[in-house]
Amino acid sequence: MNDDFLVPPKSAKAIEIKALDWRHAFGVEDAWAPDVIDLFEKKLPKLFPNYTLMVRSDAEMAAIGDAEAYTSFNPPIIAVRDSVYLLASQNNGRARMTFAHEFGHLILHPGATKLRSEGTHELVKRPRPFESAEWQARKFAAYFLLPDHIVRQFGTPRELAESCHVSFQAAEIRFQEVSHVRRTIPECVSELIRDTNKVVPQFPKPTLVK
Repeated sequence: MNDDFLVPPKSAKAIEIKALDWRHAFGVEDAWAPDVIDLFEKKLPKLFPNYTLMVRSDAEMAAIGDAEAYTSFNPPIIAVRDSVYLLASQNNGRARMTFAHEFGHLILHPGATKLRSEGTHELVKRPRPFESAEWQARKFAAYFLLPDHIVRQFGTPRELAESCHVSFQAAEIRFQEVSHVRRTIPECVSELIRDTNKVVPQFPKPTLVK
């Protein structure tokens, strides 16, 4: 579904920390391509009380909208199309990202407020990116499947995509984000370097000891 939700603001850094915490909870901190079926069908129910992964037929899902998956909270459920489940089991990058995206909703957005009024298409409020449930879930999914310490192990987005079983687009975005952070020098350091280069050090003349 294309509906967004207004949620409490979260920074990208806060979302990254949450994603890393869950990789740790699952015991997949250093895994290049953790098995999302194993994580969200077998391991998550042991960590998240009353949670269920529901696989629904494509026809059922089409009858209620165009979503590949959705999340509900009472009880906590991630529902996915049968075709998405099958693709994820085959390490399809888009399907794996769909699972991670819905997991982001599940842990970040209980009690989210709809942005559209019931029975209308009128926006209640257009959120800033960090207040958007969809933006937050996308960020979470990217950090969960492609954390910085994994991205740094690869030399190109193509290698990253193939090794971590994500789409080339997702790999390219994360590769550029991590490379940018790696290249950026803090302003205080840059200022110190500039000042140091301006000054020619004056050393005292040596004193002869008789």
